Amino acid sequence: MLASVLAALLLAAPPASREAGRDQSLLNFLNQTLGWYRQQGALALSASDPADLVAVAEQRRLGREAVSLAFEFARASVALQPQQAAVQKAAGSSPNTQAIARLTADAESRVQQLKGEIVQLQSELDQAKGAQKTDLVQRLAETRSELDLALARQGTVQAFTEFMRQGAAAAGGGLLAQIEELRRSVPETAVTDEARKASAPVAAPAAAAEVRRPAPTGVLALASDLIMLSRKKRTVRDGIALTAQLLAALGKLREPLLADTTQTLQQGDVLAQAADSSTGATLQQRGREIDQLTARYKAQSAAIVPLEKQAVLVETSGADLKEWLATIEAQSGVELRMLLVHLGLLATAIAALLAASEFWRRATFRYVKDLRRRQQSLVLRRVVVASVVGLMVAFSLVTELGSLATFAGFITAGLAVALQNVILSVAAYFFLIGKFGIRVGDRVQITNVTGDVLDIGLVRLHLMELRSDGLPTGRVVVFSNSVLFQPSASFFKQLPGSNFAWHQISLTLSRDTDYRAAEKRLMDALEKVYAGYRDSITQQHAEMTQNLSIEVKEPRPNSQLRLTDQALEMSIRFPVPLERGSAIDDLVTRALLDALEREPKLKLLGSSAPAALPAESRTPG
Repeated sequence: MLASVLAALLLAAPPASREAGRDQSLLNFLNQTLGWYRQQGALALSASDPADLVAVAEQRRLGREAVSLAFEFARASVALQPQQAAVQKAAGSSPNTQAIARLTADAESRVQQLKGEIVQLQSELDQAKGAQKTDLVQRLAETRSELDLALARQGTVQAFTEFMRQGAAAAGGGLLAQIEELRRSVPETAVTDEARKASAPVAAPAAAAEVRRPAPTGVLALASDLIMLSRKKRTVRDGIALTAQLLAALGKLREPLLADTTQTLQQGDVLAQAADSSTGATLQQRGREIDQLTARYKAQSAAIVPLEKQAVLVETSGADLKEWLATIEAQSGVELRMLLVHLGLLATAIAALLAASEFWRRATFRYVKDLRRRQQSLVLRRVVVASVVGLMVAFSLVTELGSLATFAGFITAGLAVALQNVILSVAAYFFLIGKFGIRVGDRVQITNVTGDVLDIGLVRLHLMELRSDGLPTGRVVVFSNSVLFQPSASFFKQLPGSNFAWHQISLTLSRDTDYRAAEKRLMDALEKVYAGYRDSITQQHAEMTQNLSIEVKEPRPNSQLRLTDQALEMSIRFPVPLERGSAIDDLVTRALLDALEREPKLKLLGSSAPAALPAESRTPG
């Protein structure tokens, strides 16, 4: 009997997968609805204008109501499933239920009966003696074995009873439990009918939709706003796509429900017409069938009404999103045109400034003949053009003076760190072109390089390198202006207003030479050569006296004698213009050789080639 009852229980268990497809479809629909609702959070993050906030608030309200209606439909849809009726019937007086109850009662009764017999046998055993006691011991052991079997049977029945109870609960409450679990994940969507009526959409003032933050005017602000609008458009388009997908899912769920409801109404009409001509038992049967159809229609209405309401809300949300997208696209178009206009005006202004700069450069070369003033004018042109372009770009990039100050602060900090050497070179430039600075054409010596200045830039200095005899080497040397502040580099230049250098030639005469006659003859020869460029040296001396605040002796040729044990050494020094140094050295050498050959000849023991004096030996007189 136990085996047959257990087999019947197994066959009566509700199959868990019979409605799995329908249940999974319903759960997928709820998950899709929740995904659509959660996507509205991305819309809230992209809102930047007051009008956007109004649109987001409306979308959230529609989303909460739509999700609440989706759960209402899901619960009503579960009530329509055939499983639910089967579970409710199983909870009543089905044969399987009665068999389970009878079997459970029999097992419990048998256990209690055997326990009573064991108590009785144990009492008799305590009083028995001899052979009777042996018989009672055997009967007691057999009864205890029967009790163990009865307990095992009771345990089996209880296990299957629990299994049947859990199966029934799973069949009727598993899907509902999953639906409620999903609903608890979005508690803000638990909106009742009364709450939906209380939160009915209120027409916002027309001005609220038009309130927007001031349109940006700077290039950077416009570009940033366009990027933000592009992201907002992409988010709204995603919302429109999800809305369309949800509407398609609603349509798939709505079609079979509408078909079932139409079929129920048609059956009701047929039964109502047949009931008019029925009597007696037939009329009662028709009445019960109409009552069943009425209950079925109410259950179908409970499912289809929230589904229809949700469809209306989702369609409204989609329409609002499309209107919002059109507004964003219009705003994006306006700001794109503003950006193009700003860039066009900036390009036109820079082009006009460059044209004025070119006119300035040509006018400088045409009307300014002095090289020094021409160089200063060209440098000033570069500084003015760079400054104006920088200001134009800065004012175009930002919209407010506060933003400009912040922008300038960041730029200045970055430049101070990244362009330390460049800034130092620019600062050195103003020292180089100062009152006692250098000019184009000046001869300078930087470390071991001697050359004439070709160009003085804001950050670089160009020199034409010269050999020791003053002739060009054919190379241009470039130094950074910051070399002026380097302690390891030596920097030499001519005195302001001067353009000459001191050269020296040494002669070694015999010890018995009349030094007075020799000195007079050689100096007279040198004076004849010096007379050819004396006026240039005199003019430079006058400029030096005017520029400097100290007395400077007029540069003139001079000689020095040094007596040794075996000879007489004579050093002759003379100023020479820098541009004619080699030619004058040649003239001086020829004049001194002619003077040595005149009668009486001077006995020359040795000599040195004319050469520029080292810096520490240069004296004006």
